[in-house]
Formats: sequence, C-alpha cells, structure tokens
Amino acid sequence: MIQPGITLLLILAVFSSICQQAPATSTRQYELGTTYNYHYTAAVLLNEAQPLFSQNSTKTKGTDVGYQVAATVELTPVWQNPSNTANMLFELLMSNPKLSIRSRKAQQPDGFVDHSSPLDDTESTAVYIDWNDGKISNIYAFESESISLVNFKKGIASLFQLQTSAVELNELDASGSCTATYTNLGGRSFLKIKNDCQFQRPTTSFAQSKKILGLSSVSSYQTKYSFKSDSDVVDTLTSSEVHSIRVNLRSQAGASVASRQYLRLNGESKSNKKISAASLTKVIQSVTMNTNVNLVEDNLQLVEESSVLACETSSCKNLKKVVNEVRKNLQTSKVATSLGASAFVTLLPIVRQSSKDDILALLKDSKNKQILPQLIDVVAAAQTAESYAAAIEVINFQSENIDLAERFLQVVSLSTRPSEYLLGGLLKLSKKIKSEKLSETALLSLAAITKTFVINQQEKASDKLVKDIHTYFTDNLKTCASEDCNQLYMRVFKNLGSPETLPIILTHIDSPDKKTSVWAVKALKALPASVFLDDRVKQKLEIVYFQVDRPYDSSARTLALDMLLDHQPDSTFLINVLISLSMGGSENLELNTYSLQRLQEYAGNDPVVRSQLKQILSDRPSLNNYHVFAQNGMSTTFSRDLYRNVDGNGSFSSSTEAANKMMKRAAFDVYLRNPEDTFQLLSVGLFTGGMGSLMGFSTEGDEEEPTAGMEVTLAGVQLRPVIFFSGQSELMGHVWSGTASERTTALQATVLLQDYRNVVPLQSGFVTTLDVRGSVSFDFGGEIQISIWNRNSHSVVEDIAAWELEGSLNLNTPFVKSSVDFTVGAESRVDFVNDVSFANGILLCLRMGQAEFNIDYTVQKRESIPGTKHWIHKKKKRQDFVPGRTFKLNDQNSGFCNEMFPAVESAGSSFF
Repeated sequence: MIQPGITLLLILAVFSSICQQAPATSTRQYELGTTYNYHYTAAVLLNEAQPLFSQNSTKTKGTDVGYQVAATVELTPVWQNPSNTANMLFELLMSNPKLSIRSRKAQQPDGFVDHSSPLDDTESTAVYIDWNDGKISNIYAFESESISLVNFKKGIASLFQLQTSAVELNELDASGSCTATYTNLGGRSFLKIKNDCQFQRPTTSFAQSKKILGLSSVSSYQTKYSFKSDSDVVDTLTSSEVHSIRVNLRSQAGASVASRQYLRLNGESKSNKKISAASLTKVIQSVTMNTNVNLVEDNLQLVEESSVLACETSSCKNLKKVVNEVRKNLQTSKVATSLGASAFVTLLPIVRQSSKDDILALLKDSKNKQILPQLIDVVAAAQTAESYAAAIEVINFQSENIDLAERFLQVVSLSTRPSEYLLGGLLKLSKKIKSEKLSETALLSLAAITKTFVINQQEKASDKLVKDIHTYFTDNLKTCASEDCNQLYMRVFKNLGSPETLPIILTHIDSPDKKTSVWAVKALKALPASVFLDDRVKQKLEIVYFQVDRPYDSSARTLALDMLLDHQPDSTFLINVLISLSMGGSENLELNTYSLQRLQEYAGNDPVVRSQLKQILSDRPSLNNYHVFAQNGMSTTFSRDLYRNVDGNGSFSSSTEAANKMMKRAAFDVYLRNPEDTFQLLSVGLFTGGMGSLMGFSTEGDEEEPTAGMEVTLAGVQLRPVIFFSGQSELMGHVWSGTASERTTALQATVLLQDYRNVVPLQSGFVTTLDVRGSVSFDFGGEIQISIWNRNSHSVVEDIAAWELEGSLNLNTPFVKSSVDFTVGAESRVDFVNDVSFANGILLCLRMGQAEFNIDYTVQKRESIPGTKHWIHKKKKRQDFVPGRTFKLNDQNSGFCNEMFPAVESAGSSFF
C-alpha cells in the first residue's frame, strides 16, 4: 500500500516534470480593477555619422543634439474578453510630460535638465490598446488628438508588446513589421532583438534606382526587460535603437539617430475602471458614449507629420528672399563652382514647396534676367507640376534662340522622380516645337524621363501614357525620310532604354548608312543587361565585329567588341578574336590595335577573361606570337583610376580610334563603381570624319563630308550632339576666320544628381526624416584646331565641374525641433588634350591632367523649442586636399609626346 505522503511526492514530481516542459511563464497577468503606475522616459539624440574604422569612435565624433521626455504612465485593464481571458483592452494614460534638454549644468556629464516647452500645456488623454497575450493588434485614440501625441503614445504602447518565452515571430509596432527574436537571460529577464523592420505605411520616402547615388542605412534594435517575480507584469524595461545613415559615394558624410526608452513600475493601485461587454466593439462604443469623443482605430505604426510642420529651416523661407540671399552665387560665372552648386541645392526645396504664381513672379522679375538660366536649372530640377507649368509659361519654345529652352529640357531629362504630369506635359510640348535642334532635345528628354519613370514605378510600365510615348517614337521613325532622322531616333531609343525596341534597333544596325548603324549599336548598348541573354543579340554583335555578311563601320565594330567583352564572352569568341588579330592587313590595323588593347584591359580587370585567355594561349601556341601581339596602329584605349577608397572607385576610360592616319573618334568616360553598382557619370567624345582627303591621304571608300563635333552623355542621358563644322566650305570658313580654335560649350548647367528622402520611424514614437540633395554644376567644352599648312591638329576637351551634397536629418515636433545638417563639396577640372602631327609620318600625343582640389566637409547641429529662447547651433568644418596629377597613358603615347614636344620631359608632365 502506497503511503499518502509518498503519493503526494509522486504527484508533485509528475506536476514538476510537466511544468519543466512548458514555457517558463506565469499564469498571472495584468488584472482588471488594477492600475499599474510607471515612470517613463524617452530620449532621442542626433549626431553625425561615426568615423569609419575608428578604434574609439565615441571620442572622435562630435557632440550630439537631442532631448528627453519624462512622464507618468498609467496602464489600466478596463475589459477582459469573456471567451478569451488573455485578450484585454488596456487604457494607457500619459500625464505630466516634461521636456529636458542637453546641458552642461546637468548633474551627470552629457545629462539633461528640464526646460519649459509647449509640452507643458498638454492635456492628458487616453489611448486604448487591444492586447492579447503579449501581442497588440490595434489601438484606439481620440479623434481630436494631435498626430505627434498619438505617435508618442504608440511608442509607449509598443513597449508592452512582449513575449514571456524564447521565441521568434513577426510583430507590427512603431518601427513597422519586424522579425522579433526573444532570448531568456535567466529568471524573469528577457532580451528582444528586432531585425528587418519594414515600414508598411505610406510616407514621403524616395530612393533613386542607382544604389551608388543613394544612401546606406544600418539599424539595430534591442529591448531588455524583466517581469515581476510573481506575474507577467513588466517591472523594468530598457529599449534602445540606433540608425546610422551614410552617403554611398562618400561614407564620411551622413548622420545617425539614437533613441532610448526606459520604463519602471512604481506601484499598483485599485481602479474602478471596468467595462462589462460581450465584445470589443461594444467596449469601444461604450467609451465613445462616456467621453462623447470618437475613437479612431489604428495599428501601432507611426504617422508621418505634415510637410508644413516638418519643413527644413531653409525651405520654410520665402522664395524671393532666399533668391536674394544667394543671388551672387547664381551668376553665370559661378557655374561649375561649389558656390553655384550650393546655391542650387539651397533653392531646390523652396521651389518644390512654392506655388506656380510665386515661381512665375520669380522668373518674370526683370531683376533676375542675368541669373535666369540658373533659375531655370532649379525650376526644371524641382519636378513639380507647379514648377513645370511656370517654366512652360515663361520660356518661348518657338524662339529662334533656343539656348534657354534647350537648357530647361536638358535639366528635365535628368529628373530623378518624374511624374505622369511631367511625362504628359513633355509629350504634348514635343509635338509643338518647330526648331529641329530643340525638337531633338525635347524627344531625347522625353525618352530619358520615360525610362526613369518606368524604373521608379514598374507597376506603371504598361500604362496608356507610357505606351502612347512608345508609339509616338516608333510612328515618327517610320516616317523618317532621311538618315539624319533615323540617327535621331536611334539616339531617342538609346535614352528610352526599352527592351521593346530591340527588334527595331537590330534592324537599323544593318543600315547601309554607317552613322545610322553606329547609333543603332550605341542604342543597343544602352538596353538592360537582360537583353544580352538573347542569343540574337550576341549573334548580331559577332556578325558586326567580324563583318560576317557585309562591311561595318569600325566604330560599330569596336562598340560591338566592348559589349561582347562586357557580357561573359565564351572561349570560342575569344579564340576568333585572336585569330582575326593574327590575320593582320592594313585595312584592319587600327581595329586590331584597339581590339588587342581592349583584350589586355579586360584580362587585367576580369579574372574569368584572364583565365580564359591564358588557357587559349596555352592550348594554341600558334596564337601566342608576334602577329597577334605586335599591332602598331595609332588607336589606343585604356582605363585609369581617378580615386579609390573604402566606398569604391572612380575611374575614367579613354579611347582614341584612328582612321586614315587621323583621329576618327575620341571618348572620355567617367565611371563610379562600388561592389554593388556601376554608374557612368559622364561621357564626352570628339568625332571627325572625311578629313583624310583634305590632308592628302587616301580615303577610298570614304566619301563623307569633312565633319567634327562633340557628343555628351550625362548620367546616362544622351544629349544632342554639338557640330563644330559640317562640310568643306564651313571648315574653311572656320580656318580663315579663326573660329575653329574657339572653345565651344557643349553643356553648361547645374543638374540634380542625388535626390533622396528617407523617413525613419523610431520606436519611441518620434519620426525622423533624412533629406539628401546632390548637385553637379558642369561646364563641358572643347575645341579642335586643324592646320592644313602645318599638317597638324590640336583638340582639347575641358571637363570643369563642382559637386555639392547637402543632407539634413530632422526631428521636428510641435514642442521641439532638432537637426543635423551636413554638406560635402568639391570642384575640379580634368583636361584631355589630343595632338596629331602628320608632317613627317604620323605622331599622336594624348595628354590628360587633373587639377588639384579640396573636398570640404561641414556639419551643423541645431535645436530650438518653439515659444522659447532656447536655440543651439554647433558648427565644424574639415578640408581634405587632393593633389593635382597627370596620367601616364601608355609607353607608345609617351614616346610620341616626347618626339612632338621635346621640351616636355614626359607625357606625364603637368600642363595646367
């Protein structure tokens, strides 16, 4: 017989084993009829981005700005679901909120002291929380409550969304939808870490498709909390989060925000706030009747403040006033300078918030006539319906002088976030323009912004407006009666970058007109990388390069080679290229020279191509010989780094294609690269044709009229080519008048390069916004001097530019405003000089130099409290010096330069 004592021990043992298998939680939770009184604080601190790779980054970064809010929080369960006791409705009441600011007078270093603010007059109103076993599905707030206070209370409510066991699950709170991981720290203490938070509520956030032009953000969230020893009631809680945001192009530029929350249970008291109802709906109706105020149902996600409240310090100013403040920096002489670029980014947010009438008044003011082109730059970059309508009303698109209209269209073509309104307006405008040159610019602009629109809003790629634009282009191409017209639409298709145009482009590659064929190949190169998976494309490019069925222009062939090397060339193709090099022939000398240098360049940069070529030369000794590797034409191609740092590198690619012993095409391309992205910032090219007969060289098969000009592609957008002269009579007119040696400006404007806005919700209930705008102010020009008597030519491409980036991290509420503003600026110049002498044989000397420049950094921190005299402004500057340099191109070029200019020690000598 089992003794009663033993029976009791067995029962306890079994019960104990069952308890050990269950989660380590208590069945007691928040109780009806009890008010839980908490002390609560929330602090938010803004600062610049921490220095990279610093051993003690907290010591090297600047002091922060920010504030703390302390309050009493009463949490009272007012209803319990009769059919689910874990489901309760909490009343959360915040009272006696008090603002504190950073002060040296604080008891602790970097501590806070109380300060009067509009928060002192805040009335206490409750929010109601639908809580179910540690999860919060909805909250209910009074309809009359301000957005700021509701957000603040959502931040407090989010702290009560907690689990009592180690688990991983998805939660929706003030930060958005996050993956929450809970870890037991021992006893009744836990750690909650959130990852992959996605804010699911519409905001004014905007990011560019090119990652290298955008920003990178790193966020971390963690909450440590402890329950009471005898229940699942929060006893203490500390929550922290940090968001560090950096500019991808320059990671030293950026800002960070840190938020901390603290909750401590002060005590419990009896409450008579109990509601008896069968459902939550009945409870909400009861509260509404008792308070006579409507309750609005919502989830825990925050709501972004209106732009009127959150506008930046500068953008809240009057448009006319700000223009007067920066007027001297809007002069034409300030284009391509940091001052001019800075004035642009200062004005842009104000124009974006201005009405059509205000913008019209600005553009029509006679006092602004001298700075009108620069004002047009800003208005075009604003991309609002109001700015576009104002510009269209002021600019005369039918005037014989197209400079202002073309400048507007060129800046519009670089729009970062074009709207349907802008697309529709530009489509309508392009149909009305009579000038051939301006019409081409309008078509190129329309194509470029259509491409950007589709990239930004993939879901609208099939909209009627986009299809109408495609149809407009293709219908116009069908009516072309000249090769000039066909070439124009190949440039349009290049800017459009639509895979739908592939069949048309492939057809025009086979055009009997050489120029049309070259432009078609360029249009093909601009299509998305996915089209190169199409066997038709690679096959067509190989046909062009190897001239399988007909002769192709050498420029088309070199472009075809570049594309094939760019898209994973197979060994068979590389073998055929080497075989073609071995065959030689004077007619292929320049192409072979170019091709060999391209192969060597790709082998140096791409390990896959390098491995393929090594294997081919090992397996086929017949291709590893003098005939393949001793190409001695005048053509040249190479790439060099402009800079290289932790953020990636900037490089340029220079190529010169010779024909008939003269330069046929010279290109200077600037690329920005990081591990994730490649972006062609600029391409400036010079081209000539039909010059051989004038210089006494054989031009059999080339009956082209003497021509020279410049092509510019800016941020991937092809601009209208600039023709220096066309035809022998025009050339001789330039020679006799001396205008051939005059500098021609291909592009002079300030454009928007970076345009980014990120809304960062904080779990503490505050909303921060980061706005970044980067402008590039350009003055691109060039000249070609040709002397028939001295039998030489001299050409210069001048690339003068300034970059100015301004960023602002703002935390604006009705009771306090804080911000961290940072700027990065630089201005530089790169010259590319090409000299050719054909008096005694052919000598070709290329020289390239970059002038010295400074990179300037400025960080400013501001804080103010509305209705008080509190104002903080901290500022610091830093400057990095970048020495000037010239670039060694290749040994052959250095030898030619030494022979042409014996007084110059080497091709690497400075010429600034």
